[in-house]
Formats: sequence, C-alpha cells, structure tokens
Amino acid sequence: MNSKINKASCHPSQNEGLIFEKSSPGKRAFELPPLDVPSANAATELGKYHRADGVAGFPEVSEIEVVRHFTRLST
Repeated sequence: MNSKINKASCHPSQNEGLIFEKSSPGKRAFELPPLDVPSANAATELGKYHRADGVAGFPEVSEIEVVRHFTRLST
C-alpha cells in the first residue's frame, strides 16, 4: 500500500516569509484616539519597575499586513 501523498500544486502560503521581514521602522498597527480622561504620569503612578517605554523585539507592521500575513498562514 502506497502511503505517500502527492500534492497537486504548491500553495502560496508555503512561501510566506516571517512577519519580521515585513517590518519597517515607524509603522503602526493601530492609532489610539485622544484621551477622554485626565492623563497620569506613569513614572510616578506605577513606579519605575512596573512600566515599560515600549515593547522590544516586536515587528513594526501595519494592521492590514498582520491580517493578511496570518490569513495566508491559516490557509
């Protein structure tokens, strides 16, 4: 009995690159609306050990790039 499965064709998502390869400095996936509450100083409210200036190591991509990337991976 032959257990080998032959594929009919190569699917485009098999060549999908890493999301980090799509990264460009300054791209953002979202834009927050203006504050509708009084602002607070995170340094004094949270203390220096409970806050971060950003998330290091994450790719800088647009929202549509993220959606398309993971949609292609899921097919």
